[in-house]
Amino acid sequence: MKRLLLPGAFAAALCLAGCSGEKPTTQLSGTVTFKGKPVPAGYINFMPDSTKKVYGDVRMVRIKDGAYATKEGNANGVFPGDAQIMISGFDGKPLDYYPDGKQIFNPWQTTGVVPTGKGTLDFQVPDSAANNLKIMPTADIPGSTGS
Repeated sequence: MKRLLLPGAFAAALCLAGCSGEKPTTQLSGTVTFKGKPVPAGYINFMPDSTKKVYGDVRMVRIKDGAYATKEGNANGVFPGDAQIMISGFDGKPLDYYPDGKQIFNPWQTTGVVPTGKGTLDFQVPDSAANNLKIMPTADIPGSTGS
């Protein structure tokens, strides 16, 4: 039994001394526009592109007055490399069940490459993202079953 425990304890000690399970992240900032104007409120989801062997957690970053920065809020950076990116935009005028206001376009998906270290990525959401707009509540509706 000691033969099994000793190598395992040694490996664990080595990992604690020098291994870090944390992947490095990139601090990003930039602008988000729609129809030539800053998006008043919204969110950007950065999803590492696993189809290109890039892995990590999805990070959500808030858009305010057309700008975002990953160092703000709890995003704590995004993972560098190929990413799938989804942007949601709202008019910024809070209403019941719409804390960020009404949607101004359908969630728009694109891809991009997140640089290593620190960088800037600007996004221009195409006008076509508003085609067949489906406005959905952004807060729970009392009595709603979610279906």
